Amino acid sequence: MEKYVLLIEDDLPLQKAYQMKFAAKGVALRIVNDGKEMMQLLKENIMERPAAVVLDLLLPYVSGFELLETMRKTKGWEEVPVIIVSNIKDEVGVQKAEHLGVKNYFIKTGLKLDDAVERIQNYF
Repeated sequence: MEKYVLLIEDDLPLQKAYQMKFAAKGVALRIVNDGKEMMQLLKENIMERPAAVVLDLLLPYVSGFELLETMRKTKGWEEVPVIIVSNIKDEVGVQKAEHLGVKNYFIKTGLKLDDAVERIQNYF
């Protein structure tokens, strides 16, 4: 399978924007809509590992941090680059993300998607 980016995001307009940006760069994108769905995929551990994960922290059912902690404990997912894109920015959260090996932490408001996509592409 070709390299792809995994987007874990529940905001449909933002999903579409990412799809357009990554498609324009020739990068495959797979979308997971909520934390529960991603937890199930991690539990089954059958998903091909992505080149990078773009993770929102505010997700339905399971938080982004809970997902990130589970990823880091799941065989084959320990070193997958994770980029957080969220509206949550507090020092404790940023430190927790750094401790869990997050590569970048972007705040959605004011984020230029082109810049984010370019940085994400640097991980593969």
